[in-house]
Amino acid sequence: MLGTLALSVGLAALAPALGGCDKDKLKGPEAEVRKSEMKVSLPAVPTFDLPPSPADGSHSVKEMRVKGKKLLETDITVKGVITWAYDCPTAIRGPGVSAEAVQKMIDEDPSRCERPKFYIGDSADTPPEKSLWVVEVPRPYYKIELERLPREEIRNPPSDRCDPKDTKKSTCPPYKVGDQVEITGTWKLTSPHSERNSDGLLVYKHMKNVSQSWESPVVEPKPGAQGAPSPPAKASPQDVVNHSKSSG
Repeated sequence: MLGTLALSVGLAALAPALGGCDKDKLKGPEAEVRKSEMKVSLPAVPTFDLPPSPADGSHSVKEMRVKGKKLLETDITVKGVITWAYDCPTAIRGPGVSAEAVQKMIDEDPSRCERPKFYIGDSADTPPEKSLWVVEVPRPYYKIELERLPREEIRNPPSDRCDPKDTKKSTCPPYKVGDQVEITGTWKLTSPHSERNSDGLLVYKHMKNVSQSWESPVVEPKPGAQGAPSPPAKASPQDVVNHSKSSG
């Protein structure tokens, strides 16, 4: 009896130790990543508020890209810097082709060229993908047009073209990359010649090149021109007298 009692007491004392070994085996390895007590100071969240619009009612390029949808199909003025400009000879000129050969190609087939356009940004280093498109920019008549079109049409060009010899009243704007400009036009998604941009594009109407001190001239409708109203006749001195008598 004493032997049996001693064996029972020994097993009872050994049981907790064996249980502890089993728990250690089931516990598994400790995680290598431990929670850090270090406090990290995060930078302040940058503000995305747009600067206030200029008092003259014009708009910035960034403003038009952010909330331009509200201004679709309206006439607006955008101020910026030209960041890229389409140049037909540069675009179609291949390796080893002279400037004279390129110009001859254009003179013989102007359809090789795209319509003039340029991009503007809020600063000179604005990338093209964040710039604003300006399309339907007036261009000089091509050589083949000057040779074949009636003289009257060349003297009275449509709004998208100009006589290269008429430098005083020319509606074709001078511009180059880096020029500071103010463009007025219609804000649209598609131009009259099917150029498209889901972010919006500006269909040219009027331009002020601040860098080159140039502004689009005011083109008055010519008397007798198709679709243009004739100016009112100036009253003669006798008409003025007759009107005075009838009023009195």
